[in-house]
Amino acid sequence: MDYRLLSGIALVFWGVWGYLSKLATRQSPDAGIALWATLASLVPIAAFALAGAKTGLRPTWLIVVAGLAAGIATIAFYMALSRGPASVVLPLTGMYILIPAVLGIAFLREPVSLTKILGLVCAALAVFFLSR
Repeated sequence: MDYRLLSGIALVFWGVWGYLSKLATRQSPDAGIALWATLASLVPIAAFALAGAKTGLRPTWLIVVAGLAAGIATIAFYMALSRGPASVVLPLTGMYILIPAVLGIAFLREPVSLTKILGLVCAALAVFFLSR
């Protein structure tokens, strides 16, 4: 499957996830939401991993650190979402995209172009305007 289609699928499901998460904050504490949403996400992840496992499923230190970072981000996200408006929290936390984009350009020697730079600037401006 093409990476653009997969990106579109992720975009739609993350959008649904963000909206449903905000609705959940009206009924449940942020710690419970973080726990149950994360546990529920393990169902499709485990199915994907087990169905497509070609080489083993042993962790590496990079995967473990990435998972720990995702866990900390998840806790902070649900805490922010329970305390603030979704129209600000979701775009602001969605700006995480700037970090791997800049690191990819800086350390992985990914190609940089004027359109990529403009895209990053526009993304930052969008969050600025949405959070006001």
